Amino acid sequence: MSWLKRLPDEVGDVPDFLLATGDMIEGDFGIAPLVEALSHFEARLGKFFVLGSHDYFQSRFQAYTKYWTGRRDRISAPRANTEKLIDALSALGWVDLTNTSSTVSTEAGAIRLSGVDDPYLRRHRTDHIKRAGPEVAAIGLVHSPEVVSEWMLNGFDLVVAGHTHGGQVRLPLLGAVVTNSSLPNALASGAHLIGSGWLHVSPGLGTGKFSPIRFNCRPEATLLRLIPKRTAG
Repeated sequence: MSWLKRLPDEVGDVPDFLLATGDMIEGDFGIAPLVEALSHFEARLGKFFVLGSHDYFQSRFQAYTKYWTGRRDRISAPRANTEKLIDALSALGWVDLTNTSSTVSTEAGAIRLSGVDDPYLRRHRTDHIKRAGPEVAAIGLVHSPEVVSEWMLNGFDLVVAGHTHGGQVRLPLLGAVVTNSSLPNALASGAHLIGSGWLHVSPGLGTGKFSPIRFNCRPEATLLRLIPKRTAG
């Protein structure tokens, strides 16, 4: 992951937020290089993360048919050292938003950030996804984007997610072949207007350990610029 340090020149200033949406490691051996890579990044208003399934369990082979059947049978997989991962990220100043919310004070007003645990593992809780009136913006973090409606129904402006890898294999005209998500394949990557808010699904930087291929789906760490809505008058 050391190539992450070479950001394009046009990125310029330090970003307001850094947001990580889980599956940061493939196994415990990935914690050290992850920490080394992330140690080069700072943000003006904060660095926040939620966890994905690979942050809890180390990879084991599963039949590829699950991507078409939608079955999520429980498998016996070695647990990852999640506590070590969280401690390492916290030492770098990252804030764990797993099933919790936080607010950040800015000159323009308060910004709410709410995160949930991985819906793919059914570990998420959404009772805290609520927006207060005075907040100028509200952002949601989640690994698998399947519960995006919870934020949109509560007036959030943006939800960032990962999990799908953009499909890894994308065919012309058809898009992602599979996404490992219950959402329509068209939502597997990029920005999409959902109601009055936006969902952004990152195609991510890696691949599955047992499916190390990308086709027409470049790895990506996304830079989003948020522009306030113009008000009448």
